Amino acid sequence: MAPKPSYEELEFHVQELKNELARMKATEERTRLAIEAVNDGLFDFDMQQNETFFSARYYTMLGYEPYEMPASRETWVNLLHPEDRKWAVTHVDEQIKKKQNWSIEFRLRAKDGNYRWILGQGKVSAWDKQGNPIRRTGIHKDITDRKEAELAQAGLIKKLNKALKDVKTLGGLIPICSSCKKIRDDKGYWNGLESYFEQHSTALFSHSLCPGCMDEIYGKDDWYIEMKEKKKKD
Repeated sequence: MAPKPSYEELEFHVQELKNELARMKATEERTRLAIEAVNDGLFDFDMQQNETFFSARYYTMLGYEPYEMPASRETWVNLLHPEDRKWAVTHVDEQIKKKQNWSIEFRLRAKDGNYRWILGQGKVSAWDKQGNPIRRTGIHKDITDRKEAELAQAGLIKKLNKALKDVKTLGGLIPICSSCKKIRDDKGYWNGLESYFEQHSTALFSHSLCPGCMDEIYGKDDWYIEMKEKKKKD
């Protein structure tokens, strides 16, 4: 029979356990402070222990109170925008199957009913002996301001490209007949001025006569002579 440990030995082991407990508490405190200092939401799904952890920031970045909802995969799925839900869940599951990290952007519903753009990044941090994932961890980062600026810029570029596509401009050397004043196009055909400009610009035409042409055409008509005399008097 093994001898019973002495009182001094028991006291030594008890002190060792106390020291180890103190070290664990200090580590937990440092981890808590580090999590609070980071402006990202953290998640940790431990399938082996059947435990899920969401940091306080995971909730508050969406306007919720810390731990207002249960930390679970279902909570994340339910918060996803309906248009993002299917592909976001599928993408994460596919990356896990491929044993690859993931980084995707999606929208989550905030407490006020609006949606915030979130960058979700994660990885499988533990596998069992059969190669099945048993733990996955990652972060959520609020990227709403950046995303809205990108979408606004994309919309502006789209409008600009459409405007540039719609605008037809004239440039370079335009061959014009010195006699009939027709213009030769890039296919070698001679077109009247109106036809050419309609094809190569956005200009619209209205028709009238310049004073010189008016005199040449109607210069001998009495009504025209009277009109001109009246204008002079006015």
